[in-house]
Amino acid sequence: MKKKILICISIIVILVLVIVVSLFINNKNKVKKVNDIVVEDIINDPNGNINQEEILDNSIIGKLTIPKINLIDVNICESVELETLSHSIGHFENTNIYEGNVGLASHNAGTRANYFADINKLEMGDEIYYKTRYGTKKYLVDNITQINSYDWSKLEQTEDNRITLITCISGNQNLRLCVQGVEK
Repeated sequence: MKKKILICISIIVILVLVIVVSLFINNKNKVKKVNDIVVEDIINDPNGNINQEEILDNSIIGKLTIPKINLIDVNICESVELETLSHSIGHFENTNIYEGNVGLASHNAGTRANYFADINKLEMGDEIYYKTRYGTKKYLVDNITQINSYDWSKLEQTEDNRITLITCISGNQNLRLCVQGVEK
């Protein structure tokens, strides 16, 4: 009887160690990916003009990384239609794709693609990385607010380079959480 208890305890200890080591390695890999991000512009057009018409609906336009909430290299696709948001972060087609105000949306619950589930944990100064074929930009959170579900003013063009993240607020279909970051 004592032998069986010792064997069970040993198996449990080994399983716990395997889980802890796996989590440590996974977290170490995420930290390495974030540390390897290089912020740079690689636009070939010296005027910085990017033609919005080059993008096809539902095509991947970039990746989003938000270290604070362990969001690492998540695909961003053109469109905020339900089909797109069911597998990726969506880009508001009426916003810029690189310069100016970049508008993105994602679910925060109810789907496997709830990439913005934790954006409510972001605070002023937290980092957001946005990578496209034109380069990689780093933004610092400078505005966190609740907006009406029909208020699209946060997606209007801006003089500065900023990113706007929008998601629903659980339990209130009339409000959206809006997190904005300005390029550093």
